[in-house]
Amino acid sequence: MHKVQNNHLRCRKNAFQISFIYFISALLWIVISDYAVGLVIENSDKIVLVEIYKGIFFVSATTIILYFLTYRFFRTMQSQYDANLEHIAKHKKAKESLIDSKSELSKYDTLLNTIVNSSPDAIYAKDLDGKYILFNEAAAKMVHADVQDVLGKSDEEIFDVEDAIKVKIADRATMRSAEISTTEHTLTMKDGSLKTVLATKGALVDEKNNIFGIFGISRDITNQKEHEHFLEESREKFYNLSHIDKVTKLPNRLHISEVLVEKCSQKVPFCLILLDLDEFKIVNDSYGHRFGDKLLYEISKVLVEVFDSSAFIARMGGDEFAIALNQSDKKEIEALMQKLHHKFDSPFTIDMIDIYITASSGISIYPDDVKSMEEMYQAADTAMYNAKRLGKNSFSFYSSKLKKEAVEYTQMVTSLKQAIKNSELELYFQPQNEAESGKIVGVEALLRWKHKDKMISPDVFIPLAERSGLIVEIGDFVLRSAFKTVKKWHEMGILWGRVAINMSARQLTHLNLINTLKNMLKESGCEASWIELEITESSVLENPELVISLLEELRGIGFYISMDDFGTGYSSLSYLKNLPINKLKIDRSFIMNIRDEPKNQIIVKTVIFLAKELGIHILAEGVETEEERSFLLLNKIDSIQGYYYAKPMPMKDMEKLLQE
Repeated sequence: MHKVQNNHLRCRKNAFQISFIYFISALLWIVISDYAVGLVIENSDKIVLVEIYKGIFFVSATTIILYFLTYRFFRTMQSQYDANLEHIAKHKKAKESLIDSKSELSKYDTLLNTIVNSSPDAIYAKDLDGKYILFNEAAAKMVHADVQDVLGKSDEEIFDVEDAIKVKIADRATMRSAEISTTEHTLTMKDGSLKTVLATKGALVDEKNNIFGIFGISRDITNQKEHEHFLEESREKFYNLSHIDKVTKLPNRLHISEVLVEKCSQKVPFCLILLDLDEFKIVNDSYGHRFGDKLLYEISKVLVEVFDSSAFIARMGGDEFAIALNQSDKKEIEALMQKLHHKFDSPFTIDMIDIYITASSGISIYPDDVKSMEEMYQAADTAMYNAKRLGKNSFSFYSSKLKKEAVEYTQMVTSLKQAIKNSELELYFQPQNEAESGKIVGVEALLRWKHKDKMISPDVFIPLAERSGLIVEIGDFVLRSAFKTVKKWHEMGILWGRVAINMSARQLTHLNLINTLKNMLKESGCEASWIELEITESSVLENPELVISLLEELRGIGFYISMDDFGTGYSSLSYLKNLPINKLKIDRSFIMNIRDEPKNQIIVKTVIFLAKELGIHILAEGVETEEERSFLLLNKIDSIQGYYYAKPMPMKDMEKLLQE
């Protein structure tokens, strides 16, 4: 308004100035021109004519002046008009642009709100006072509140006070650093529930680089963390199941195998001790597996006590343990082993029962003996079996000699497998004679192996077959061959007694033994009553209840049962009264030079008396001299087997002897 008034005053002033100048100029023109004309011209007619010309000139001059003034005025007005039109056009365009911008802004605002509120993550922003200026639907859902109830409020009104203080401190640190950061934290809601969130935060900065607040994007990872915790627990349980022995709580075979691989890769000398408990199966069979497990646990405690914390001790399975020691000096290892074996001199007390048990150990040293984990196991195992072969309750270091023996063992096992296929095995027979008359009352089938034109002693290949597991296959060969031979001899009418066949402990407890025997009888046409099955007292002691039940079933089929090598064990008498057997065979170790062994005489007399009282046939094996025969005959032995009558012989020779 004030500007418009100034413009009006300026216009009046300019108009007055122009008019005043025009008035003075015209007045001067009239006065001066009239005065000049009067001075110059005296004739009145000429004066009138000059006056006319002067008037025409004045009009013409003022017309020209007026033209330029009006031209300038209209030009100025036109320019102002054009400028106004242009301004109006620009204003209109700006207004239209503003309308379009508002429309676009509205679209973007709607789009932004849609995106923000559709996000599964909590999106929010706070001003410098910590008041929420943005809070999306996901954020509201996370804190169990409405969006409108949160806007304008601070963290203290939403979260637990302590958590709110922590959030405020973190927000200040984020704004000070002016950097975007991601943190994980747990918040306590007002309803007491806990939420674990992964929050990404950063400062809000305007175009002048001034901070005016803070924004945040938070994801509720409570379920994820619970799942991760479950997976971690499951992983730990699986690791324990796959790496920890649940009986002793020691690492297991897999675990120590991984350790050995790692140690071998480090190229640092160390040793592996494989320890196997002697006769542990007897403890299990006598007292039960729970008792055995308790004993294993006590032994594990002894191992931990003897070896320092740097040793890695594991249970390999069954009654076998392994110890990885960071030592390679044999004297130091020997000292530790002696300390360990000294611990086994004292009994282990389990459920108020004292148990004495011993252990055999094999030791291999890296890199002197072996170069890998597999070789280490093999070498220590070879040394351990050597310790057992030497009498158990000892330890043995691996050596090149043992390696040679192991190679020979492997070759022998291979040859024995091939012997079954190549028909290198055959049956020999030895007669069993009545003590009084010397008449043949039975025959024992004995296995022989002829390999490369050389007879291999049964004392060599039978233990080999037992150890390698071939004994069942070989035993089946013996049974099948013997059944066919017995059938043949009965058809020939030359055999009036039974043929005795040795049964190994592993054969005896084989799952398919009964069915196997029935099938063999059917295939061969042999009668069960023609066969005497010999068992050893050691096979009975391994599992007395099972063996007794099995023997009763075999007798039910019709087989005659005898116990071989009687007297060489240490618990037979306790089972003798319950064993369903028909015959006892006194081991030759009691028969040799019996005339010079008073104690053996007492044992043999006692066994004969017991057998007679129990109604069991009694046979002495390994009889070679007349003195031995006469002593046995004097003490009422039932039958005799040994070189005194005949050595084991091939089938054809036996047939000739039976035909005599």
